[in-house]
Formats: sequence, C-alpha cells, structure tokens
Amino acid sequence: MHHIMQINKVLILGAGAVGQVLGTHLRLSGCDVSFWVRPSQKEALESTGLTLHNVKTDTELHISAPQVLTAPEAGEKYDAIFICVRSEQLDEALSQIQSAFDSLEDMVIIPIQPGRDDGLKVFRALSEAVVVPMSPAFSAYLEAGRIEYLALKQTPTLVGPPYNETLHVRDEVVRLLQQGGIPTKGVNDLEADTRFVSVAIQCLVAALNLSDFSLKKLAQQKRLLNMTAQAIGEGIEITRQDLGFIPLKYKPLQVLTGEGLQAFLWGLNRSKHAAFFEAMWKVHAEKIQTQSYHNLEELINLSLQQSKQPPLALTALNAMTPAKVGEFLKSNRAFNGKTSSKAKLKKAALWGAGAIIVLRLLKRKKA
Repeated sequence: MHHIMQINKVLILGAGAVGQVLGTHLRLSGCDVSFWVRPSQKEALESTGLTLHNVKTDTELHISAPQVLTAPEAGEKYDAIFICVRSEQLDEALSQIQSAFDSLEDMVIIPIQPGRDDGLKVFRALSEAVVVPMSPAFSAYLEAGRIEYLALKQTPTLVGPPYNETLHVRDEVVRLLQQGGIPTKGVNDLEADTRFVSVAIQCLVAALNLSDFSLKKLAQQKRLLNMTAQAIGEGIEITRQDLGFIPLKYKPLQVLTGEGLQAFLWGLNRSKHAAFFEAMWKVHAEKIQTQSYHNLEELINLSLQQSKQPPLALTALNAMTPAKVGEFLKSNRAFNGKTSSKAKLKKAALWGAGAIIVLRLLKRKKA
C-alpha cells in the first residue's frame, strides 16, 4: 500500500503549452517544479524563461529562471510526474521514465492523454507508481514567445480516481491545481466525463483540417458541418455502446445537427474571446491532428467490432483530404442536410442544447 500524503517536488515531462501552464501554476501553489525537456528546448527555455498570458484577466506570469533538465539526475526522487506529451509520444515518454528511475514506488504519475486506453497503458507500464489520470480543460497555445491561455470555471480540469490508491491522492492533485489558480475538480468516473468530449473534439479537429484550421471557414461550410455533426453522433453512439451508458448531459450530442454546429461556431466567432479561439484552434488543431486521427481510427475499429458496419460520416471524415472534400460533399447526398419533417423537428428541438454542450467541449482542450 502506498502512503502518499503530500506532493511537493514535481517533474513536468514535456514543456509545450499545456506543460508550461501546469508547471507555472504548480509553482504558484508552492511546489518545487522542474521541466524535463529535449536538449534542443533546454537552452531556449533557460535563456528566455517562461511567460504566460492569461487571456481572461489580461495578466502575465513569468518565470525568469525555470529549472530545466534533459534527464533527471541519478537517484533523484520526485513526488509526482505530469506526463504532458501527445498520445503518439506516450510510448517514448514511458520508456524515458522507466530508464530514468530505479524505483517509482511512492511516486504519483499523472497522464493527461485523451486516448481510450492511454491511462491504462501508463498504469501497465508504471504499475509501481500511483497513476492518477487527468483531463486538462484549459485552452493554451504558443504565440510570439509566450503562452496564451484561458482557464474557465465553467469547464474545470478533471482529475480521475487513481488506478491503485485511495481518493486522497486524487484530492491532493486537485488541491494543488486549485491552489495554483487552475479551476479543477475531482470526478469518480473520468471516462464517462471525458470520452464523449474527446469524440466531439477529434471530429472537430478533422473538420478543421479540411477548413485550413479556421473556425470561421468551417462555419461557412454547411455540408462539411453536416458530415461533422453526423460523425460526432456516430462516435457518441460507438462510445455509448463501449461504456454501456451515456451521461444525461451528453445526450444532446446524439442528435446534434449541422445547423446546430454552425450556430455554435457563429456564436463562438462573435464572443469576446473570438480572436483567441480562432488563433488557438489554428495552432492547437494542427498540432494534435496526428493524435486526433489515431483516435478516430480507434473509434472506427471499435465500431466494426460492435456491428461490422462502418460508420459512414466518421469513415469519410477520417479519410478525406482538403483537396478532395469539396468534390466528395457535392456528389454525396448523405450530407446535404435534407431530412424528414419528423426527424427535422426532433433535431431542431435539441440542437440548441447540443450547441451549448459543444461550446463547453471546445473550451476543454486536449493535449
């Protein structure tokens, strides 16, 4: 049995936008924080430091001399390691951790990757440690040498129960992040709270790839929005079958329409943070597209195991290229948005609720 009471010494593996936001706020909570980065990043971070701009409050945080490592020193111990890399980089990160430490006992490992089995993969590889999965919900991207970020109380970062410990470890992680200024809450079923969110984000990333990574351009493409909304519905149903249920708050996503998605995007483009979201998603969606397409393929494979019928919109969205999408959508009647009066009435009654849900999802970003 592990006996972890308090987290003081923290290692952030990966110093991208998410890693820098987490590390900086953990320092604000009183932790001793080090960043574990590639050799190519070390000199730049040490010479310029870390600068974060809080878009909501228009304030700036700066660490002039961050502790930056290219590898932990032999025999060094940490209370916690936050793995802040994308899903496709996770295997390499796990190998690095295994090589760097003789023992992981009494160490907390916090993975943030959104893949269906990513948390379990970390637990299997690092079973000596206490693995506490987390889903960051703040938006962040690198712009002109500083991190622009937005962390909203309405969409807190979620921390799930440990795979192999009591909830007090989860609550300690929540306490630290809240103390540092990141809205955070503990949940008892992280999968139920995040897998449906993840489906919607992955579909939107694929749609953004077909729209020059621009929310404004995507909002103008009705047939692409129809295909994206249908793909989200298919992905939600696949996930519902996999988990065996769907939380009530995500049910509107089952009948999300292209019109509902368009209304949400037009609203987002007229919000006070419109410029931030347009710029953030242009940078972020492009950065995470490999991870997103990998997770879409997993959804499609899961669907084939469930029913042997390929999901039409998900398959099209996953396979389509920017050069081919216009021709495909013009020739494919399945995405022209025409539905029966009864189906249209049912969808119209629920698309507004669905749009509100998606607004929350977009603000909850993945690494």
